[in-house]
Amino acid sequence: MAKLIAEHICHEYGDSGILVDFTSADYEDRWQQAQALGNALRSSAEPGLVDVVSTYQNVFVSFNQLLASHKSIMDVIEKLIESKPAPRVATVFNIPIAYGQEYGPHLEFVAKACGLTPKQVIELHSGEDWTIRFIGSPVGAPFLDGPKIPASIPRLTTPLARMIPGSVALSGFQTIIYNAPSPGGWQVIGRTPVQLFDLKQNPPVPYHPGDRIRFKPISQREWDAWNKPFHEVRL
Repeated sequence: MAKLIAEHICHEYGDSGILVDFTSADYEDRWQQAQALGNALRSSAEPGLVDVVSTYQNVFVSFNQLLASHKSIMDVIEKLIESKPAPRVATVFNIPIAYGQEYGPHLEFVAKACGLTPKQVIELHSGEDWTIRFIGSPVGAPFLDGPKIPASIPRLTTPLARMIPGSVALSGFQTIIYNAPSPGGWQVIGRTPVQLFDLKQNPPVPYHPGDRIRFKPISQREWDAWNKPFHEVRL
C-alpha cells in the first residue's frame, strides 16, 4: 500500500519497513527534504524505530513490529513532513589534497575527458565547496556534489583491487573520498593525508550529509605537515 503525502509517497516495505519517496521536480528540494526528515526521525525518539537511512531523495525507516506498525510510523512521518523540519546547519571542512602524479594517477585522463588541462581540473575541483550528499561505502565515505564538471567522468574500465586510503576520485559529476583500503572504480585525481575514519572516535567520522568540504591543494613537500587527525582541520 502506498500513501501520498503532498510531494511524498510512503511505501510499506516488507513487514517492518517504510520507504519514503520525495517527488518534487527539483533535485535540491528532494535532497533537502529527505535529509530533514531523516534528521527529524532520528531526533524523535519514537518507540519502535530501529534505523533511519536518508539518501538523495528517499528515506528508509525500519521498525520493531512489537512496538510499532506501518500505520503508527507513517503517522509520525506525516506529522514531521507537515511540520517542515529545518535542515541542520552545515559545517565546513578544509581538506588538504595533493593532486596528480603518484597521488592522482588518473588526473590526466580526467583532464582529457573534460577538455581541460590538469591545472584547470585542479583549479575547478578546489575552487568551490563540495556538499556531502550521502555517506556510504566504504565505511563512511562522503559522496559529494560540487563545481560543475564539464563532462561526465566514466569509471575505470578495470576497477582497482585496492584504493589507497585518502584517495579523492571522480565519477560522473561527483567526488568521493576513499577513507579505507577497498576496491574502487572511480578516477583518482589526488589524495589527502588526513585520516577521515577513526574507530576510536564517536562518531567514527565527524561529518554529516549537508556539511561541505573545501579542498586545499598542497605540494608533496607539504604532505607530512598536513598529516593530522581529521577533526583538526575543521573550519
